[in-house]
Amino acid sequence: MLFAGDAGKIGAWRVPYRHFGVEMQGGGICENSPPGIRIVSLPEFARGGGTWVQNPDATAEQRARAVDRAASRIGERRYSLSANNCEHFANWCATGAAISHQLIAFFMALAKMVLAAAVSLLAFSVAQAALAE
Repeated sequence: MLFAGDAGKIGAWRVPYRHFGVEMQGGGICENSPPGIRIVSLPEFARGGGTWVQNPDATAEQRARAVDRAASRIGERRYSLSANNCEHFANWCATGAAISHQLIAFFMALAKMVLAAAVSLLAFSVAQAALAE
C-alpha cells in the first residue's frame, strides 16, 4: 500500500534504468521527466512494470515534507539527465539532497572501462616496443 509522500521515493523498473517519483495526496505520482515535473497516475508512472517504496519506514513528517517539496516544483521544466533527473528530484523531495545513485554508478563503471582500456593500450604499447627491439 502506498501512502502520500511514500519514500519521498516510489520506484518503477524501466529497462535500462529505474524511474523515481513521489506519492502525492490523492494517489498521483509526482515525477520529473523530460516534459517537466508533473503528477501522473500510478499506472502511467509504472508503465506496466512493478513499483516499490524506497523507504517505507519514513515518518509522517518526512512524508509530508516530501509531498510539500514535490508540490513546490510542479510545472518546472528543467529536466536534465545528468543534473536534474527523476532520481535527483525524488531524493531531493525525500531528503533535501539532489543526488542520483544510478548516475554515480554509471560514471564509476565508465571510469573503470576507460582505465581498463588505458591499461590495455599501455600493455600493448610496451609489448610492441619489446618486439621492435
